[in-house]
Amino acid sequence: MSMALVIDGLSIVDANGTSLVTDLSFSVEHGSVLGLVGESGSGKTLTALAIMGLLPTEVHVCGGSIKVDGIEVTKCGAQKLQAMRGSGMAMVFQEPMTALDPVMRIDRQLIEARAHENHSNVRRWVQTSLEQVGITDPQRVARSFPHELSGGMRQRVLIAMGLAATPRLILADEPTTALDAVNRREVLNQLAARAVQGAAVVLITHDLGSVRRWADDIVVMRNGHCCESGPAEQVLMRPQDAYTKALLACVPSITHTGPLPEVPC
Repeated sequence: MSMALVIDGLSIVDANGTSLVTDLSFSVEHGSVLGLVGESGSGKTLTALAIMGLLPTEVHVCGGSIKVDGIEVTKCGAQKLQAMRGSGMAMVFQEPMTALDPVMRIDRQLIEARAHENHSNVRRWVQTSLEQVGITDPQRVARSFPHELSGGMRQRVLIAMGLAATPRLILADEPTTALDAVNRREVLNQLAARAVQGAAVVLITHDLGSVRRWADDIVVMRNGHCCESGPAEQVLMRPQDAYTKALLACVPSITHTGPLPEVPC
């Protein structure tokens, strides 16, 4: 398999020079799922935004390399990055109310995500895209505005938009936060299916249960650093880093009694 994403020594700082991500390295093959795991503030989302070229103006990459299908993203201009987004790489954002246009109906937003040209089939394509992420009444949802949908429904719409152009690299930032267990499984199955079809998927999450079932490899982050990385089975069954061990110990179990352990500061 060829490499869809190669990050080598990535470092990100804010306007004051404070380090947010330091010397981060990992790679993702086409046809595989990588779980990027860590607590809030560990640098997971910043890493994804750097890959997409969407870092906030007060934050910038100060070192290292990001290559998407062999193209050095950190040296691309705005026009080149815009051309790569969609079929080259796409991101499913965590907050649907900020990612969706509040004054545009869902079907129009999906069509814009795809830049669909076959207008004779576009209505059916929109319906199919929504059905694939577990929406059972796609015709109503397609004609709705974001505020008319539940949080879970908006999240599924975002996922449909991210998959619309059949990207070769999918960055999914906590894609199932607002979903119940059944829909969470369906959505993650859909992302995994894209990997089977040859895409590379980066699943950004703090849900180790999702990582355990769907990821091929895992990168554990804390305070902008990589604590541990490797094949999923190795990291989950034989963790080496104390932080990874603490995260795994905090996963609830129906057989566990007593309080959960604390993650060390």
